[in-house]
Parts: sequence; structure tokens; C-alpha cells
Amino acid sequence: MSAGVGLVSQMPVVFPAGASKNHNWERAYQRANAVRSRPSTLAAQEFFSPSHDLDPSCNNNNDWRTLPARLEALCQYLDPTKNDVWKDDIHLSVSLSEDPMENRRLALSAAVFASAPSNFLESFRQLFSAVLEARQVQWQEAQEGLDTNGNDDDDDDNGPTTTKSGTGMDFEEERLYQCLRRLKWLDGKLRRPLGEALQGSIQRAIQDRITGHFEDFNLYMEFVQAWTEAVVDPWLQTVVGPRAFDTQGWKQTLDFAASECFCNVRIGEIFDMVTDFPDSLPAVQELTHVLTRTRMHDKLAMELRASLSRRLIHPGANTSQIIDVYINTIKVLREIDPSDRLLDLVAEPVRSYLRGRTDTVRCIITSLTDEEAGGDLYEELRRQDARPLEHAQVDSDDEEEPPDLNWMPGPSIHRQGKAAGMISHETRSSGSGSGGTGDILSMLVGIYGSKELFVNEYRVILADKLLSNLNFDTDKEVHNLELLKLRFGELSMRQCEIMIKDIDDSKRIVNNIHSTMKSKNEITDKGKNEENKAAEPVVDAAIVSHIFWPALQREELKHHPRIQFELDQFSVEYARLKNPRRLVWLEQLGNVQLDLEVVEYDPNGTAITEIRTFSCSPLHATLISHFEDQDQWSPNDLSNETGVWVDVVKKKMSYWINHRVVRTVPSETSGGELVYELAASDDESEIGTEEEEEEGEGGHVSLGAQEEEAMQVFESYIFGMLTNMGQLPLERIHNMLKTFVTGSDHRYDKTPQQLSVFLQQMCKEEKLECGPDGMYKLVKKN
Repeated sequence: MSAGVGLVSQMPVVFPAGASKNHNWERAYQRANAVRSRPSTLAAQEFFSPSHDLDPSCNNNNDWRTLPARLEALCQYLDPTKNDVWKDDIHLSVSLSEDPMENRRLALSAAVFASAPSNFLESFRQLFSAVLEARQVQWQEAQEGLDTNGNDDDDDDNGPTTTKSGTGMDFEEERLYQCLRRLKWLDGKLRRPLGEALQGSIQRAIQDRITGHFEDFNLYMEFVQAWTEAVVDPWLQTVVGPRAFDTQGWKQTLDFAASECFCNVRIGEIFDMVTDFPDSLPAVQELTHVLTRTRMHDKLAMELRASLSRRLIHPGANTSQIIDVYINTIKVLREIDPSDRLLDLVAEPVRSYLRGRTDTVRCIITSLTDEEAGGDLYEELRRQDARPLEHAQVDSDDEEEPPDLNWMPGPSIHRQGKAAGMISHETRSSGSGSGGTGDILSMLVGIYGSKELFVNEYRVILADKLLSNLNFDTDKEVHNLELLKLRFGELSMRQCEIMIKDIDDSKRIVNNIHSTMKSKNEITDKGKNEENKAAEPVVDAAIVSHIFWPALQREELKHHPRIQFELDQFSVEYARLKNPRRLVWLEQLGNVQLDLEVVEYDPNGTAITEIRTFSCSPLHATLISHFEDQDQWSPNDLSNETGVWVDVVKKKMSYWINHRVVRTVPSETSGGELVYELAASDDESEIGTEEEEEEGEGGHVSLGAQEEEAMQVFESYIFGMLTNMGQLPLERIHNMLKTFVTGSDHRYDKTPQQLSVFLQQMCKEEKLECGPDGMYKLVKKN
């Protein structure tokens, strides 16, 4: 906007030597002097005079307070009664309009903005923001009064139009807006600061009201739109005028600004909405509706992806917590975008991180089968509409029937219509595209790309549960197995089914053997007194088919003769019942219910014998049983008797020390070496002096043996490959193992990194050698 006005300068004009008589320079000098004396220039100088706060060298944040008075003084130059002020300026101004007053306005505006300091527009933004803030405060007070008194004046909703009390402003708003409309600055230079003030005020008001409120319904309709219509719309109509408000599309601009601010606030707390789901479902649904107007899906995806990377996937987070948040992320993003396109973009860092954690599969399987540790996954397994994993995700490229001429690509979230952006059920189930069809379990399995990892992990967990079940009760495990068979397939669960059948068969065999032993005892005990009669059978056994079970622990242990006698007696009866089969005991596996007579002393010093019951491992029972034979045992002697390492003996004996059954004392014959002896209850100094054995240690399944057994199978395949093909790189061996080991009982589910470790181990054992080019080949033996 530059209407016949030059730059304002207070410096004298200096001509080059010998140019004083030059006609062109004389005209330039005259025009420069005319510009400095032009009414528009003088008005601009007065507007920015040092007497006002808004000086080019002033950075005071309160500059905006003087704008109303100075704008009113500036508009006086446009008063038609002051034609004498502009009469000398007629021939020097560029005429852009036939209306002389319009020419004056253009010249005045150009002079002001040419002389304006850098913070001039920022001062107008502060002015508009302050007035809007005052309107907001008055509206809040009116709402509080309405809630308190039950009635309020309808005129208060439009806010004040004159002086605002308590805000530090003392001017008439209507006079200010008339000046701005008369100068026509709102349509040009001030449109941006006005928009920024509106955006900032709307953002603050929405943020103060809805932040953290995820369970309230219709916050956008009940607050955002109501507040905009009660505060912002009336004020903006007063500023720009009702006609300009309607013709320039301010209503649509405000609606979009409110929607955009609403989305910005919700996107900033999207991670909290995910973690609070399903309690945050009302906020998610409302955000989904507003996003159809703003199309801010990409910003939402980037913010949630960054929040997950920053706040979730780090070593301090528990794996089960990461899985729970990942499941909630799936649910939230499917509310927003049922096509899963946003989910594919957001969840990839979480999938990669879970894939690298060693306990991810175990946490998923535990959540699926354990009601206490379950939750969403526990309910997911029991869905009525659950489908096998092979059919959970359908790809249109894999369909047997080719697409017809009516095929349509999947809908885009950026081109959704007015129907709240929701995609119809037919679209969601049609399988078009890559997402929107898989359930939560299939997406968790899809992290690894194979269900075999989950099946093998379930076998390990199932083995521990079955072998820890002292009552042979398999009803719960049968129920879980049937549900898993629906998802993973019956063939994958065949070994698990045999494991449960072994336990059921063991129950029948144990009952049969116990009946046989009782019958024999009744015959041999005839005529004997109660003390000499044979004891009741005490051995229960879980008889397993080791081919179908995971590799179990096989540590050697020599039982106490009393315990070994009971085991041998059970083995003899089993051999008679199942001839020619024989039992092979896994000595350190199992559970022993042990009753011990413990001597307690009352306050008077009288010895009282108390029977205490313990549930412990066979090794614990063997160790304490040796104290029936002699009073003191050294760790080395117990190691020799049991065939267990001394360090293991010391660790296991801490169990009896902490239960005040055994104590350590210096040996009288071995130079002060600590030995174990039975303790009395008054040995307070010895209580809790040993480190307690870690819970969960000594599980039934030997993971190391299972891994070694699987690797032995892969080793034979690797030998065959290298024998036939000479030398191969790691990637080629990995791909061939995936191809050839698929149909065997030991499925290949290793990563290239795990295979590399195994091949390096074979190189250390001098079975293979690896060249500098990374090629593996068999070691040539002379």
C-alpha cells in the first residue's frame, strides 16, 4: 500500500559537486521537501512521536494501550472539515481513486506503515488479545453467576462494548473499531494480527477447559461452539462489522479455527488418551468427528509416534505395560481410522522394539491364558467372532477370485465425506487394502511373522503349569487349549494336547497303583499292631511322553534312602502295570509335602514339639532328611551324599535356615568350618542371616536344553547344505533353513543374528570355518 508517498527522512539532501544547476536534481530536492511536509507524513510522524509509548526504539509490552487514542487522533486527518490541511498536497499525491477522501486514506495509511516500527503489528495483536481476554473473563463471570443464581441477563453474553473494568484499559471499543474500519486496515495489514489474536485466545480457552477431561461427552458442542458463539462471534462482528462478518466468511474461519485448536489440544495429549482408554473413549470419538473438518491426521500420527518413542519404548518400561499400551493404540487409532493406515505409520517403532525384547512372547501368552494377568488379551481369546490366524488378515492380492471391474481401492482418511469420516462395515470387512481386518491377537502375532514362536512358548508355559499342578486338575488348561486351537489351528496344538492327555493318564495310573499298594498293605498288615503297619502310599507321579514335551531339567540327584525307597516301590508297581515300560525319574523335578517336628520353647523354658508343614523341592527334602541320620552336616558332606555341587547345597540350605529349622555353627573338629545343625526356636540371632532363594528359580523346563536340542537339528541341515554347495553366506543359510525346516517338528524361527551366533559357535568347535568374505564352509579334516 504505497500511494504517492516516499520514505520519511530527517537527513539533509546533499548534491554532488557541480550538480546544483542540474534541473533533475532540483526537482528531486523539491519533491523530497514536499514529501517531508506532506500532511500524511506529518500525521505519521505525530502518530509515532516520542511522546507516545509506541516509539520505534521502544520495546515496552504495554505499547498497545496507547493505540486507541492515537488511532482516534489519526482519523481526524480524514475529517472532511479539514480540507485546508490537504490543499497543498493535491498535486504531489498519486491519485488511485476518484474519491479525494479515499486518496487521503491511502496516503495516510502508506505513510504510517512506511514509518512503522517492527513491533507495530505485534502491538495490535496484543490489543486484540487483551480485549478478547476481557470478554472471556466477563463471560466466565456471567456463567458462574448463572450457575449460582439460576438466572442471568441475556445481554451479558455479548460482552461489554465500552470500558472494561479491571483490565487496565480505558477506551471505548466501538470508537476504536470505527477508526479501524474507517482506515480499512482490518481488510489488509491488520488481518494477520487479528487472526493470530483470535487463534491464541481460542487456543487458550479450549486448552483451559478440555485438557485432561477425557470422559466428558460433547465438549466440542457444549463448550467450544457455545463459547465461540457467545464470546468470539459477537466481538468479531463488532470489530469488522456485521456485513463484513457475513460477506468475508468470518463465521467459517472461526469455526475452522475452533476445530483446529480443539485438535491441537487433543493431539498434544493423545498419548494420555491412549493410556486411559477405554475411559477416554468419549474424547477419542469427539476427536474423530472434529478431524474430519481439519484433516490433521498426519499431525496426529507424527505426535503419537513421537510420544510412543519418547515415553514408552525404553528399558525402564515393563514389557506387559508396553503390550497394553500397544493394544490401546490399536483400539484408539481404529476409532479414528478403521482402515489401519494411521496404525501402520504409528505402531512400527513399538513393533520393532517388542520384537527385540526376549520376554515379549511369554508376556503375550501369559496374558492370553492367565485370568489374573490377562485383561484385553484374555478377553480377546474368548471373542465369539474369533477367526483362525490364517484368516484374521486378508490381503486382496492373495484372494483366489480375481477382482472384478467394480473393484475400488480402500478409502483414504484425507478424502472422507461429511459422514464423520466413518467407513462402512462393508468397507472394513471387504479386505481391500492392507489394514482394518486383523484382530488384536493377529497383529501381535504379526510382530514376529510366525505363530510357531507363540506355540512353542505356550508349550513351555503349559509344561510348567501341568507339572506344578499337584491335583492333576486340567479343566482350565483344556479350556484354554480349545480356545487356542480355534486361533492357532489344531495341528499346531497337537503336542500340547498330548501333554494334557499325559497328565490325565497319570492321574488314572497313580490311582491304580495306589489302590494296588493299599490292597497289598492290607494283606501284609493283618495281625500287626498300628506301629508296625505299612504307611500309606505317598508318591504321585506325572508320567510324560518326553518326545512331545519340551526338554525338561535332568540334573542328577541322589535321594535320601528313605525317599528313594518310596520311589522304587512306585516304580516296581508301574512296571508290573505297564510292562515292559519303565519309569525314568527326573530327580530334581517335583514337589514334596513335608511334615517336620520342630522343637519350640515356651517362656518358661519348657520344650514343646510342633509339627510344621513345608512344600519344597525334592532337593530341599533330601537335604533336611539327612539330619535324621546325624546332627551336624558340612556343605561338603551334603554335596557328597546328594551328588550336587557345594554352591547349590549352600543356596538350598538357606531355605531351611530362614525357616528356623537349621542353623549354622562353627565345627568343633574342622578348624572352625561352618556346619549345619537343627535349630531351636530361641535361636533368634540366626534368623534371616542367609540370602533367600529367588522365587521361580528351578522351573521344570530346561530352556537351555530345549534350545540346544533344536540347534542340533539345524546343525544337520547346515552340514547337508555346505556338503552339497561348498560355501554359503549367512543370509543364504538363513533363507534355506526357513525353506527346508518348515515342515519338520522343529520349526526354524531364529533371526539372522541368532543364526550368526550359532554359526560362530560351530566355528569355535572347529566344525565350520568362516572366511574373510563372510562365507561359511566345512572344516577340511586331514
